Amino acid sequence: MKKSDQILSYLYPVTVEVTSSQWNPVLEVVLNGGKYSLNSENTNYSYGSLYSLFKRIFRRLKLDWSGINSVLVLGFGTGGVAEIIRKYKPDCSIDGVEIDSKVLELGEKYFKTGQLKDVTIHCTGAAMFLKECTNRFDLVIIDVYHDINVPAEAETYEFLENVRNVLGRGGVVIFNKSIFDKRSREQIPVLKELYKKVFGEAEIMTVMVTGRIFIAKN
Repeated sequence: MKKSDQILSYLYPVTVEVTSSQWNPVLEVVLNGGKYSLNSENTNYSYGSLYSLFKRIFRRLKLDWSGINSVLVLGFGTGGVAEIIRKYKPDCSIDGVEIDSKVLELGEKYFKTGQLKDVTIHCTGAAMFLKECTNRFDLVIIDVYHDINVPAEAETYEFLENVRNVLGRGGVVIFNKSIFDKRSREQIPVLKELYKKVFGEAEIMTVMVTGRIFIAKN
């Protein structure tokens, strides 16, 4: 981090790198207030507002962290959610799934993801990982996005059934669903019924006006 960029970032956001990938035509690393964040073309991908969102989610949920020893993060990004989890349960194991190798590269370069302890990162798609996974997790976080859109496959019965298959007894699922237009808003009640069909019950929580948080248990 350049000292001049760090100082300027307290006055205004400083773009330090812009790149692209197969999955994201725009990936922008921004320094703001002395801290890095990663943005796609239309939204925040890691840290920034997304980091604030998950901090508020965990404060609101008040999970029993004593029973959470293994976590699966679908849509790992640059590790912001893993960092928050570490503050609640320093010794739990975390598996992170991220399809975009460029995002993982930026994570190592700017966000020090390689220094995260007990974290295993899988560079593959969430649906493929779930089909092949034989492990069980106490907490599964679904934060899978292509820019502002959740991939269609991540909102299907098959996908959620595979999430349930990797969820341990009493495990919890948290799904971050962004709302940005009429269509995405109209999807909320449909998705709730889908979650209820797979998990039996589902709760929807509003943490920020930009989306809804789905919570389900096994």
